[in-house]
Amino acid sequence: MTQLKVGAFIISGIAVLFTTIFMLGSNKSYFSNVIEVHGYFDSVQGLNKGAVVSLAGVKVGNLDETNFDETKNLVKVTLTIEEDFKTKIKKDSHMEIRTQGALGDKYIYITPGVGTETVKHGDELQTDYGNDILSVLSKRGNESEKLFDILNDIKKITAALAQDNHLPNITANMDKTSANMARVSEQLNKTMQSGSLDRSVTKLEKIIDKVDKGEGTLGALINDRSLHDRFSRRINSKTAVED
Repeated sequence: MTQLKVGAFIISGIAVLFTTIFMLGSNKSYFSNVIEVHGYFDSVQGLNKGAVVSLAGVKVGNLDETNFDETKNLVKVTLTIEEDFKTKIKKDSHMEIRTQGALGDKYIYITPGVGTETVKHGDELQTDYGNDILSVLSKRGNESEKLFDILNDIKKITAALAQDNHLPNITANMDKTSANMARVSEQLNKTMQSGSLDRSVTKLEKIIDKVDKGEGTLGALINDRSLHDRFSRRINSKTAVED
C-alpha cells in the first residue's frame, strides 16, 4: 500500500512538471484572459510561432499561429494579446514584422494608433512592411542587388589599390593637398583682413570706368571707331589681294 502511494505521488509530480514545462514553453498566459487579433502579410519568412508581440516596445502578447489564406493569397497571422493591453491598441493601429538587432529573431511590432476606438477579439489590424534593414533590402529587390554590386566594386578597387601599394601615396597626396588648401585659405583670410583685396578691386573698377569713358591711351583705342574701321578695311584689302 505504501509503495502504491509513493508511485502515485511520483506520477503526479512528473505530470505537474511536464504541465509546467509545456505552459512555459508555449509562451501563453493560461491564467489571464487574452484576445485574438489578426492581420495579413505577403511573407512571414523567419517569423516563428510564439514570437513576441510588441506594442511600441512593450511586450503585450505572442504570435499564436500563421496560416495561408487561399482567398486573399496571403499569410494570416493570429496574435494573442493580453487583455490588460487591449485598451492600448486602437482600431487604426498597424502591425509589421521587425528583426531584433541586425540578425536577431523576428517579432511583431504594433503601433498604438491615434483613434479612440480600441480593438476587440477577432479584429483585423492593418499591416505595414517592416522598416528594419533586412525588410527594406527584401522589399527593394533589384535595387538592393545594385547596392551590393556597388559595395563589391568598392571592395575590388580598395583591394587593387592596396595590392599595388597606392593607398599610402594617395593618403600622402591628400595630406599635402589639404595642407596647401589650408595655407591658401590662411593667406586669403590675411588679405581680406588687411583690406588689400578691397583696394585692388576698387582700383580695377576705376580703371574700367576710365576705359569706358575713353580716357587714357587704352580708352581712346577701344572707343575710337575710326581705328576699328581702318583695321577692318586693311584686313579686307589684304584678303582681296590674296584672292
